[in-house]
Amino acid sequence: MGASLAKQMRSPEPGTCMGWMAQKIMSSGSGVDSVDAVSALKLAVEAPTIVELGPGAGYAMRSMISSFSPSRFYGIEISDAFRKGLSEDEALKELIEKKVLSLHGDDAKDLGFIPDNSVDLIFAHNVIYFLDPLDVYLKEAYRMLKPGGQAVFGVKQVAQTMDQSIYINTDWDVCLEEMKKAGFETAEQKEPRLEGAAAYIPLVCTKK
Repeated sequence: MGASLAKQMRSPEPGTCMGWMAQKIMSSGSGVDSVDAVSALKLAVEAPTIVELGPGAGYAMRSMISSFSPSRFYGIEISDAFRKGLSEDEALKELIEKKVLSLHGDDAKDLGFIPDNSVDLIFAHNVIYFLDPLDVYLKEAYRMLKPGGQAVFGVKQVAQTMDQSIYINTDWDVCLEEMKKAGFETAEQKEPRLEGAAAYIPLVCTKK
């Protein structure tokens, strides 16, 4: 059961017991960690273009929209179940209709519809573990970002205790090294934030 649930945590499958359970787990609570991660962002650009990988239940998405008033927001969510929930959210419908917010089921290793050097921020909380091969995803992130743009990955230590055939990337030093290999000028592990189950670590990389 553990391995099956871990697999569903990457992308809950509609119509299955495990998919339903994974979606309930990820939608439960207040999203305090992802919202805190948004509050820690240093984003001086007005009306930025933002890409979020794996918005899930949308806690960070709503917080970024409220905090930064983006001119364009791409939500990249491979889970049909979560994408459906976001598209039906009354708070997001107006932005979707205005074409400020768009939701996509594409794999984040190939987002050709997003122009080169056009994105100010890529945000991904509890996502990096599943990006395989990591170098391909990081090169695509680098392509999309403007010079000076950042990619911020929130990670949790508990991922290191999960099924490592599914949670592929849980060595933070290796992740940072891959970011540098992809071309990022800086790649840093920031200080841990929050405590208990909400605790997480930001991994931040910046394009020159």
